[in-house]
Formats: sequence, C-alpha cells, structure tokens
Amino acid sequence: MSRSRYVVLISGILFAAVFTVAESQAATCQSLSTLKLADTVITIAQPIAAGEFTPARNGSKPVPVAFCRVAGKIKPTSDSDIGFELWLPASGWTGRYESVGNGGFAGSIRYDSMLNPLLAGTAVASTDDGHSGGGSAWALGHPEKIIDYGYRAVHLTAEIAKAITTAFYETTPHHSYFVGCSKGGQEALMEAQRYPGDFDGILGAANANQWTALFSSFAWNQKLNQAEKAGYISPVELEKIGAATLAACDASDGVKDGLVSDPLRCSVSSAALSLSAAQTKTFEAIHSGPKNSSGKTIHSGQPFGLEHISWRNSITGPSFEEASARSSQTMYANGFFANFVYGDPNWTFRQFDVNKSPADAEKAVGHILNSDKLDFSEFKKRGGKLMQWHGWADSLVTPLGSIDYYKKVMAAQEVPSKTQDFYRLFMAPGVDHCGGGPGPNQFGQAGGNGDPEHDIVAALYQWVEKGIAPGKVTATRYVDNDPAKGVAMTRPLCPYPQVAKYKGSGDTNAAANFVCAAP
Repeated sequence: MSRSRYVVLISGILFAAVFTVAESQAATCQSLSTLKLADTVITIAQPIAAGEFTPARNGSKPVPVAFCRVAGKIKPTSDSDIGFELWLPASGWTGRYESVGNGGFAGSIRYDSMLNPLLAGTAVASTDDGHSGGGSAWALGHPEKIIDYGYRAVHLTAEIAKAITTAFYETTPHHSYFVGCSKGGQEALMEAQRYPGDFDGILGAANANQWTALFSSFAWNQKLNQAEKAGYISPVELEKIGAATLAACDASDGVKDGLVSDPLRCSVSSAALSLSAAQTKTFEAIHSGPKNSSGKTIHSGQPFGLEHISWRNSITGPSFEEASARSSQTMYANGFFANFVYGDPNWTFRQFDVNKSPADAEKAVGHILNSDKLDFSEFKKRGGKLMQWHGWADSLVTPLGSIDYYKKVMAAQEVPSKTQDFYRLFMAPGVDHCGGGPGPNQFGQAGGNGDPEHDIVAALYQWVEKGIAPGKVTATRYVDNDPAKGVAMTRPLCPYPQVAKYKGSGDTNAAANFVCAAP
C-alpha cells in the first residue's frame, strides 16, 4: 500500500485529504472515510458489489452495478445537519460528476434519481437538503435549516462530493451537472444564479423557482375552491371540463389523440362547461391566477387542457369535505406559511390574505428560496448550458410559470434572440408533475444512460461536451406505462416557442411524422 496526499480547492480554501491507497478497489473506497474535508464527517465508505445494495426508496430493485458508496454529514452551522450520499462507479467512470435535486419539503436521499446516472458511468450525489423525514415542521424556529434547504445544502454537497470524487479517481471530473425537478427545479436555477461555477450543465423541470409566489397561489387556490360548497369544483365537474376542453382544443396540432398539445392557444367558453355560476367563477379565477385587490397578478394561473386529470389531486381533492385533507396544494400551502413564514403551526390557508401574505412570505424567506433572478451572465461566461422542461398537465407547479419566467429571462438578455445559445425550455404535452400523465411521458427525465435523441439528460451532456444544441427530444408513451408491453406513441418535445405539428401523412403515433415549428 502507498500513502497519498490530495489537495482539493473548495471555495478558494485548500483542504488536504490524506489517506492510504491500496492495490484493490475495495481498500481505496474504504480509505475515503479518512478524508479531511471542511465541516464534514464521512459515515460510510463502502465498496458495493453488483446486486448487493437495494435502496429503500420506492421499493427499488438492487443496484445492478458495482460502485463505491460514500455517505456523510456536512455541518456548516451548529444547527445544520446536511446528509449526503455519493455513488462512484467501480469501473467505466466517464469523468462526469452529477448532483440530483430533491422534491417537496425534501428530507431524504433521492436514490431513485441516482440510479440512471450511475448506470451511465457518472459519479452521482444527492442530499437530503439538511433534514430527515417528510413534512415541513423541521423549519419552525430553525432559520439555518431553512438556508440549508434553500441553497446551502446543494452547493456544499456539490463541493464536497466533487472533492471526494477527485480523491477517488485521482483526477477532477471533466464536467459537472445538476438534474432536478420541482424543488429540484428551484435548486437548478438557484445554482445557475447563485453558484454559476458549480455546474457546466443544468437541467431543471417543473421549476418551483418563484417559490413565495407559487406557494401563495396554492393558498389562494384552496381558499377560493373551498370557500363554499356551491363553488367547489368536484371530480364530476372535472370530467365535464375535460370533455369540453378536449372537444375544443384536441385537434389543434392536426391530430385528435386525447392531448392538448398547445394549451397556450386553447380556451373554453364557460357556457360549454355546464357549471353553476359559483363554479364558473372558481374555474375562471383558477385559470386567471391570484390577483390582489388592486388587480396585480401574484402568480401565473392554470392552463387549459387535462384539468380532469391533473386538478384531481393537486387542487380540488376527491370531495369538498376531503379537499382540505387530501389536496396537495393545501398541504404545501399550510406547511409553508405555518413553518417558514408565520411561525404558527396552527396557520391554515383559510387565513391567507392575498393583499398581505405574499409580501410576508417574500420578506421572510424570499431571499433564501426564490431563484427567480434574470441575470445569468456569469453562468453564460463560463459556457454553462441550461435546459428546462415542464409538463403541460402539471397543475401543482403551473407550466405557465415556466413560460413566464423564460420570457422574462429572454427579455433581459442583451440580445434576446441569442437566449437559446445557453437556455432552452421544452414543454411536454400531457405530462404531469415531473412525469406521468396520459401523454408521452418517458424522455430520460432521470436519465443520462440513453441516447441524446430520447434521453434529455444525455442531450444536456451532448450540448455541454460537444456543442450540439438539442433541437428536439423524442418522448415515448408505453402501453399501460409498461416498456415490456411496447410503444404506444412517440412525439418530439420542441424548444419553446416551437410546438410539434403533424406533417399531414403517416402514423400519427410516430414522432417521425411530426415537425417542430412555430405555433
């Protein structure tokens, strides 16, 4: 065995990592436990044989390849407890490093997002964002944990994980990436804005980057929809809405297939919905988005199309009586304002004041959680590439918010027409929050181990490493969402503002017969 010393540069500070290197891969992995890194304790440094480790999350199957598993804690403050995990391919490392984002209120390592990058030969890390377990009660009275959750955990995990990767392979990663959805989308844009040197390529989806405005919209939607039973939109009304919307807008792309491919050009007359006056008022208001008493828009509303699928769980709930307990927007609104903003665990959306609460949220945590700045100059200067996608059937984080933000970024550029030189947005028809939905919903969202035409993460790798910008990504819907049963449909996802249009001949379920074109 030989004794080696690696010096790693982290945030301008040199940290010496001294450990013993053995002939075997196993000893080298185990020796990572002796690395000395700032505010960090490594708790696991374990070689894992193929099939030996089964992650706990989502009933995952055993990991089919060998890797070095490293886990630890980062404690930048006395109230911090940032958990992280890093998987290092035992063989075939591509030279890439990737961080994966979290979701919701976080609290766990995202093993589900780590698998595909590992299979692609990428060193991949995840963080719990500074706390363990679901819910948001952890934030009450813990301002440092809120900072960890807002941006510090992802940044420090990237620094520490890259230092460990460098020590393990005795060379620095040649490119670094970040991939995340929802809260991970907020993290994606936060990294590009606040820490432009952390990653060369960033992919964010369903980006919850306009955090305080988004959570204000949750509270506003629920207060509106649950104000009185007469105005509540139930699953029965949602079916009426869905039928009317599809009848009006389904064929806008030249094909009638049960999908509204371009909701921006879809609207439905309230008269066609057979709703009561009170329900119509609710329906129109949710589509318009929250406004204060002076008419100022707080956040984007909901698009038309597939309300009967996506509103059911996120906005309306199964019934008026159960909505406050089962709607995901209710859960997020209550948890955020109670524990992050007002410090009152008994606060509920019924106390939301559209003229006051959004400003209260902005003042309390906007500077920590909002990643809505428009300046990407440093990220661009480094040659960074930013990709974003959003499902059109996502009613938790409205896709109109992503389009609104993209337009603002474009308008802020010195040459707006060159925005797509570094930043591209892809809209996915019929796709729900971070995946699922009735549309073509598989395109490598947590990928990296596919080809760039069908795997959006691989498309990001290609853009960064070869300079080939993604002109489209082909999305697939499998029969019963089961790849073993075969392909039901493929469609191209196009860089906004382009949309997929049918060429006029050929199989309407084949992406080859569609072209990305101006709407």
